[in-house]
Amino acid sequence: MTQLGGNNPSIPAGLKTDYSIWSLEFCHADMPHDFFGGAGLFSNKGIVRIPMLYTLLVGGEVGGKQHVALVDCGFRNDYWLDRYAFSNWESPKDVLARVGFTPEDVDVILVSHMHFDHMGNFEAFPNAQLYVQFEEYVGWSMAVNNANQMMSEEEKAWVFSSFDPQDLAKAAKGIADGRIRFVEGDAELLPGVTARLAKDSHTFGSQWFKIETQNGPYVAAGDTVYWYSNIEKMWAPGYGQGNSFNLINLYRTLQQELKRETSRIIPGHDPEIALRHTSWLTDSGNSITEVNLRENDRSRLPDHAARLLG
Repeated sequence: MTQLGGNNPSIPAGLKTDYSIWSLEFCHADMPHDFFGGAGLFSNKGIVRIPMLYTLLVGGEVGGKQHVALVDCGFRNDYWLDRYAFSNWESPKDVLARVGFTPEDVDVILVSHMHFDHMGNFEAFPNAQLYVQFEEYVGWSMAVNNANQMMSEEEKAWVFSSFDPQDLAKAAKGIADGRIRFVEGDAELLPGVTARLAKDSHTFGSQWFKIETQNGPYVAAGDTVYWYSNIEKMWAPGYGQGNSFNLINLYRTLQQELKRETSRIIPGHDPEIALRHTSWLTDSGNSITEVNLRENDRSRLPDHAARLLG
């Protein structure tokens, strides 16, 4: 088991890095506006289709080794599809193929938090090293222990509303096998990709990732920012398993980090991302959003979609 904290000494300071970044929808769901946008601002607004996403990063040090990394990895094709009535679920093999990669290419998975839809499918990526905040793992371990000791099945429902205890067991095995490494606080995990701890925000130990590219920095926020409206209106969502005041403080931090260029944020579940960047629908009905292309990389935008956009 390896724990990381502070700057990773194996990564020299001041590297010139560049990444192509895609936000990949692997399924979607119809859910209430206020779940994501927040009670008050979005109450009684009805239902909205929201994307389930993971983010693909390809690049690294300019002229150096190429990394193929995911921020989060989705969930399995199992009982969660019925529990929340998801639609158009696709396997990582099919999703990644549309931008020219395979699950076997992925060498790193940066886990924003341990909710089922962000970590549940890590076994589909056999060559990936996972990075999880230590605070997140300990927090969920304690939550599961307390739920199993103190609560009835009905009372457990909220604790397990977005968390699968099976993932905790699989994570424990991943730690024993060396596939999962703990991060403690802020750490540069890949050249130009820095994990930032957001303790007691969306969950116990959520983390977000700052990605340095030749076109400026981007942030993969996980669910610390569900929608752009959270940070642009300073309004926390209606559902979370942490502290909303800490989320508001995080929004202020992100505004400062990105000089208020909030479109540089990749939010957890916002359909708006497809409107702010080049995007297209696949034949499955799921979307691909091209957030940034590194120097000399090519767009994956299909010819027919390019003609429509042009």
